[in-house]
Amino acid sequence: MATIDTVSTPRPGDIIIDIRHPDEVELQRLVLSSNTIICLPFFNLAQQLDTLDRQQPYLLYCKKGIMSRLHADTLQKNGFQQVGIYSPKGWPTSAKP
Repeated sequence: MATIDTVSTPRPGDIIIDIRHPDEVELQRLVLSSNTIICLPFFNLAQQLDTLDRQQPYLLYCKKGIMSRLHADTLQKNGFQQVGIYSPKGWPTSAKP
C-alpha cells in the first residue's frame, strides 16, 4: 500500500474533496481561495469514483481526518495515484450566518 500524505497547504491544482456529511458542511463551510472544493459526502464517494479524473490530484477533507484516510485508501485501491489528506491548521472556514 502506498503512503498517503497529509498536507496543511494544498498545492495549486489540488482539488479538495470535502467528504463530511452535508449537515456538517452546511454548518461550517470550507473556504479556500485558490483550490476547487467538491462536496461529496463519504457515503456517496464510492458510487462517484467513475466521475472523478484518476490523474487529478485530490486531497480529502473531514473534520478529524479518520474518514479522509479511510477513503483516500479506497481511492488509491481504485487507481487514483495522487491522493492525500487535507488537514488545515487554523484554516479559515465560514460558519453559516
